[in-house]
Amino acid sequence: MRDPSSVAAVTPKDALRTLIAEAQAEGHAILDIYRSDRGPTAAIWRPGEYTVHERELGPGPFVRPSQYGVLGFFALEVDDERAGWWIGEYPVDRVSGRGIHVMPLGPVRADVAESLRYVLTVFGDDIHHVRIVPGYKRRHMEEAILRQGVHGGVRVAERVTGTSPVAHAWAYAMAAEAALHLVVPAPALLERTCLAELERLMSHLGDLAALSAATGTITAAADLYALKEKVLRFNQARFGHRYLRGRIAVGGGTPLALAPLGLASFADDAGREFGLVRGALDHTTSFLDRLHGAGRLRGGAGLGIRVTGVVEKSSGQSSDLRWSRAYGAYSDLTAHLRPVVVESPDAFGRYRVRVEEVLQSLEMLKSLGSRTELQAGAPTGESLGTGFGLVEAPRGRLFYRVAVRGQDVTGVRIATPSSLNWPAVPVALAAHNILQDFPIIDASFSLSVAGLDL
Repeated sequence: MRDPSSVAAVTPKDALRTLIAEAQAEGHAILDIYRSDRGPTAAIWRPGEYTVHERELGPGPFVRPSQYGVLGFFALEVDDERAGWWIGEYPVDRVSGRGIHVMPLGPVRADVAESLRYVLTVFGDDIHHVRIVPGYKRRHMEEAILRQGVHGGVRVAERVTGTSPVAHAWAYAMAAEAALHLVVPAPALLERTCLAELERLMSHLGDLAALSAATGTITAAADLYALKEKVLRFNQARFGHRYLRGRIAVGGGTPLALAPLGLASFADDAGREFGLVRGALDHTTSFLDRLHGAGRLRGGAGLGIRVTGVVEKSSGQSSDLRWSRAYGAYSDLTAHLRPVVVESPDAFGRYRVRVEEVLQSLEMLKSLGSRTELQAGAPTGESLGTGFGLVEAPRGRLFYRVAVRGQDVTGVRIATPSSLNWPAVPVALAAHNILQDFPIIDASFSLSVAGLDL
């Protein structure tokens, strides 16, 4: 990769696009760009390897891809942290013409949706351009973790977003354990893997229910929400919390034995109920017709957008970390399974990915119920004092960088899957869709605003 200083005179958009292209040519993925004690730094990882490397970038200018994407679909609000090597302002694309009008939506929206503003440029019912404005409820989560100490930080991490508390707790713990060179015992890794798959099951069931409701398939939505509630009650009965908080601790904590939990019988029962709902949806023409072609995402790579998770898998690609950087018990669980990949980059493809991953999670849970041992895992750390956590959250790749000195956390960086996927939403919404497609496309992505407004 060439010296980043050679692109310092071009725009931040072009600089980041060049950096991503060169990393991809070398087979690397850029996990995040942030300011470290050495200045602007990129965390780089090659899929299939365990080690994460840091590379100094020089003076920039660069846009942090995990927060604001590449093409300026997000409004950029400047703060002191970004002053200097971050850009001070960003051009906003505009559409004008006779009959064109702007339709703002949010930040206060229906139901329990988080605060986010959509600015839709429409001609009649046709959506021609979309801009998303975040930042209404930024919570400074990275700063909050710094105040807790290395062991207390995990309790804040699991509250970054309510959709993925297990994934955030595990990613933080993985990074902290790597920084401290702690070896996590096998029972703790087994429990973490079980928690992660229960969370994936719970998340996908909720997303499928929301997608069914968006298409007016109310009966299926009610059945899916009821099944999700059964998962939540199972979580409460077996692990003491509906959303599985408080179970993961840096170093391993006091894990539960999985054999007495009844995972196999629970997964069998849930699988039978889900199979009935899935069969009904797959034979409901009014449901399927609304999904086909809605929110089609084309040319994301050419635009400089790097999606992850369900969005990536529905586009015919997968870098699922449970396979490409196996952690926990996944080296055993995935030996005879393949990551879900669907060649349909629209709402229907994202529906299919979630359906298949629900079935896959149920199979993993059944397998975990009989496991007491693990094969030898990968090493826990890269360099003393700084560690990296990479976890496949329900929405995709989640990255944590944790710097530790003694028992204090001196630096935290988080790149959530939702913040990586948000730049794709305006592209998908403006791809020959109408206003009536908006709730369906929004539900098919099902991204977290909390994962963006850190």
